[in-house]
Amino acid sequence: MDNKAQRATLLGGVIASIVAASCCIGPLIFAVLGVSSAGLLSKMEPYRPYLTVLTLVLLGLAFFYTYKKKPADECEDGSYCANPKSDKWNKRILWIATVLILGFLTFPYWSIYLV
Repeated sequence: MDNKAQRATLLGGVIASIVAASCCIGPLIFAVLGVSSAGLLSKMEPYRPYLTVLTLVLLGLAFFYTYKKKPADECEDGSYCANPKSDKWNKRILWIATVLILGFLTFPYWSIYLV
């Protein structure tokens, strides 16, 4: 269950951060593609603080599930979680996702330098 919860919280955090930044990233992407009506995504702006909190909560849960000590009898011999490489892989994915999430969440503040 923990592995599924870990994946779900990490994926939820990534999705929530993309949605939180959609008010700022979306119009930029539409402008680059030459698509009009990009102002529709700016309606997401009032929800950004709530989605940011949701993102940080999900990211915190992902860190909790990834770094908490697992009981020795929780993993069966030969299973994915018993493999020490799986733990390293999960931590790498978590940190990569964290960098992406922080990039999405802070995009409105540093995007002004892209123009």
